[in-house]
Amino acid sequence: MAQNQNNKNEIYAWTTTEFDHYEKGTGWYLTLSIVALLMIGYEVFMRDWMAALTIAVAMLAIYFFSKQRPREIEVMITDKGISVANVYFPYHNIKRFWIIYHDQAQQLHFETTAYLNRFIIVPLSGIDPSEVSEVLKKHLPESTPNRETVAQRLARRLRF
Repeated sequence: MAQNQNNKNEIYAWTTTEFDHYEKGTGWYLTLSIVALLMIGYEVFMRDWMAALTIAVAMLAIYFFSKQRPREIEVMITDKGISVANVYFPYHNIKRFWIIYHDQAQQLHFETTAYLNRFIIVPLSGIDPSEVSEVLKKHLPESTPNRETVAQRLARRLRF
């Protein structure tokens, strides 16, 4: 167990990526382009210029986000809180945690007291989820059922 400069004892630490990345082939981008053109075409036909512009901007944002590669980040569980990529969450600011663990996803989720960006998701990247759970149970309540949201399942199925 190491002692860091902020007087917090490290209990568990690992390196992971910011988010799960899926390689996208030509078919993925072709499908995105066809869907975008059809939606924009419909809005132009309906003479709804603002909706057409909004769809175009949204599709461009999806394209640029799909090209983004995740950075490597450090995650550390200490006796005082959780540090994710140098952002520190003290236990008194975390309401609960849960772990998603199945064939397609292995993630630590926790809910903070913050108004914005309330839910934090940390990929486990080969870390034993039961060890992480045992460490965190000493400081936080574990939430059940441990399921992904519809948006998370959809994003994974669309390989986004």
